[in-house]
Amino acid sequence: MKRYAFILLVLLSAGAVRAQRYEKNILGVRAGLNLSSYSISAGGASISTDSRASFHVAVTDQILLHRSLPLYLETGIGFSSRGGRAAAEIYGDIYNMTMRPFYMQVPLLVNYHFHIRDLLTIQPFAGIYGGVGIRGAMKTEYGNEDMFSAPGFLSRMDFGVRAGAGFVIRRIYLGISYDIGCRDLFRGGEFFGYALQPESAEIRNNCLTVTIGYNF
Repeated sequence: MKRYAFILLVLLSAGAVRAQRYEKNILGVRAGLNLSSYSISAGGASISTDSRASFHVAVTDQILLHRSLPLYLETGIGFSSRGGRAAAEIYGDIYNMTMRPFYMQVPLLVNYHFHIRDLLTIQPFAGIYGGVGIRGAMKTEYGNEDMFSAPGFLSRMDFGVRAGAGFVIRRIYLGISYDIGCRDLFRGGEFFGYALQPESAEIRNNCLTVTIGYNF
């Protein structure tokens, strides 16, 4: 009987060790490339702008949700340059536009860590993000316009869903993700001297992101 009790104790101890091997908190830094564009709906037609290459930087924090499963809640703070490129004809004039908004973002993601022989960790994730526009400029050959401040035409508040995967090799992080904007950013206003109503169009932000970073 004592032998069986000892075996049970060893098994429980081994289970406790396995449950405790997952890090409770993982801090990380990220930097990378954005390929962003706008989805625009107006007058029954839907178009997408050309992609614009830009950058982002972030600090992340992953918090263990279950002591016996490598399930994490990831949050943090990031700074992301987005936008798109397009050409528009307005009353016979062609405007080539480069839209360059800059956001502060906070994600709320759930990810799971698949460990492969202590060499590679694959981390698929999904969740939401919220953003606040810090500044936004629209550049054309005819001048510049502020996209957020009056008489700007975009709302500062952004919200969407995010999904992707990360790959960790010896603390080096490589990741890819895609953001789909869920909030209509168009708030009306003045566009090259023309007054536009909020219901005249919808603008949503989409972004493919490739990152490199380090987990502490």
